[in-house]
Amino acid sequence: MNGIRRIAAALVLLLLSGAGAAVFAQGEHGRRFAVELAILAGDVRLLTVTTPSDLHRRGLRDRVASALGYLGLLAREAAQETGVADPGLDADIDALRAAFRGGRPQVLADGLAALQRRYPVDAPGFMPVEATPARLRTGRELYERLCIACHAVPDTNRSNPARDLFRDAREMPPEEFVARLLGGVRGVTQSGLENPLTDEELRGLLAWFRHGPSR
Repeated sequence: MNGIRRIAAALVLLLLSGAGAAVFAQGEHGRRFAVELAILAGDVRLLTVTTPSDLHRRGLRDRVASALGYLGLLAREAAQETGVADPGLDADIDALRAAFRGGRPQVLADGLAALQRRYPVDAPGFMPVEATPARLRTGRELYERLCIACHAVPDTNRSNPARDLFRDAREMPPEEFVARLLGGVRGVTQSGLENPLTDEELRGLLAWFRHGPSR
């Protein structure tokens, strides 16, 4: 179990480093689809409103391309889970891919925003999160055990370096950061990993990143 938790923690470092549900109640697959949409939108935002280095820009573009490749699979799994079809969804995802291939970032961002309105992240208790003493203690312990080794001194020579989670928690759009937290730790279908942390543990991490000291 400890081995699984450590492997899954490594996955969050990749996805949180900035990168996996319809309006009714979401199941596991529905949440994964909504989370991936939010992470994708966040990566497109980072490409368009920030000035990453050429290396980090390539890393972001590679992650966007990869996510667009399996987004349709996540959508199908979400639909199978609920038994509710969205007839236009395949065409919408194809349009996202075409916008990315055609170098039209605003069209891509607008398309993702429209899908996010239809498939918002269902994360009760995360937005906002209540920073209770118990959650802060839990968040600090989890951060120091699972995250600090890579995030305190990130390797900036990587195409997707680990990010400053405290800064991101305070500066990113709330839904985007929560999605990165959920997507990174929970894993995705392609990883074959089970969620090593409960939602309450994730709330503890979020409380620590938002309200704890920056280091």
